[in-house]
Amino acid sequence: MLATDENQEQLSVTADTKEDCLERLIKLYGSKSNFEIVDRANTTQKYGPFGLFQKPAVKLFYVVNRGVKNSAAFESEAESQKLIKEDVLRKMTGGKSIAEIQISEINAKVNEIASAMQKIPRSSGEEKIESIGRIEDMLDDNEFTRDFILGISARLKKEFSLDDLNDFHKVERQVVDWIGESIEVARPKHSRPPRVVVIVGPTGVGKTTTIGKLAAQNVILHKKSPDVPAIRISMITIDKTRIGAEKQLQTFGEVLDLPVHKAENADDLKSIFDSIKGDNDVIYIDTSGYSPNDSENIAKLKSTLSVDGLHPDVYLALAASTKARDIKNIMQNYEPFGYSSVIVTKCDETTRLGNIISVLNEKRKAISYWTDGQVISRNIQRANIVDFLIRLSGFTVDRIHIEEKFGED
Repeated sequence: MLATDENQEQLSVTADTKEDCLERLIKLYGSKSNFEIVDRANTTQKYGPFGLFQKPAVKLFYVVNRGVKNSAAFESEAESQKLIKEDVLRKMTGGKSIAEIQISEINAKVNEIASAMQKIPRSSGEEKIESIGRIEDMLDDNEFTRDFILGISARLKKEFSLDDLNDFHKVERQVVDWIGESIEVARPKHSRPPRVVVIVGPTGVGKTTTIGKLAAQNVILHKKSPDVPAIRISMITIDKTRIGAEKQLQTFGEVLDLPVHKAENADDLKSIFDSIKGDNDVIYIDTSGYSPNDSENIAKLKSTLSVDGLHPDVYLALAASTKARDIKNIMQNYEPFGYSSVIVTKCDETTRLGNIISVLNEKRKAISYWTDGQVISRNIQRANIVDFLIRLSGFTVDRIHIEEKFGED
């Protein structure tokens, strides 16, 4: 250590190297002649956020020569030390101020917390409730729509306690009940004769076969119970698009011993209707099938059926295997016919009926009948909620319970 005046105050400066220390002192005092180095030591200095890290440094001890300390260039030694510290800090942090460093550190912490929050399940139970996940998978497997599935999940979370949600049997039983409650069955209609029944729908859904089945039901009922008065039935076809449609209906007429008529246009239909209405209790009308996007021909069909005095009960035929979004499109485009309810056909061609149940519930439409085969004498049934529930794939259905809750009296 160099000898110094004992009255001189010994100061120090710390930097990465000795040269950095001298550079700061010259910047502070203007010239080497204004200060004197009295000692040197190796040390460390903190850096990084909140000073968590350390690195090697050099510390120079010095004194300020007389007359310099009180010069106008420097108001106080405290101010000098402040300048040194700020200069050191700026170099360690790339020129950022203390405020900027603090803001940067706060933002980093906020981002870190936000990132961690995104990894947490949206609620404390949503991702962990196994029963809801299982139900959603089962509904999806049955081809229920996403909106229907989300509605069931939301209802479970709202109406079930966490303890109840852990009882899968209870959850499954309740979901089956809710599905049953979502199905609306059309009540049988009774009207003064003649009752006119019209079936509309896209190509290939089985409208003609369904007409034959409906007619056969009435014929068979009388044959099984002779005391039941015979129902007078006629059938009319206005299907001009499908080759063999008239012949198929004629075959049904021969088997059932019922008359079949063919109408080419609205005038024909009116003429036939006027001539037979007084002799029939029920008149079934088979129609052409069009793509639901064929608005022009659908409008023409609607015009053909606009016969004074006809007042038909119109049913929309939908194949059970039709995709949910296609069902929505069909229902929307056939809405101008004012169909009273839906006949679900070809249920034997699929084991999944969630698509039908979901969309009919969304559109608030009822089901009148469902068909499951080609045999006209038996493959049609009046809709019953139980019949749909026992066809749920993967669900354990309590048959006794749903019979008591949804069975017909």
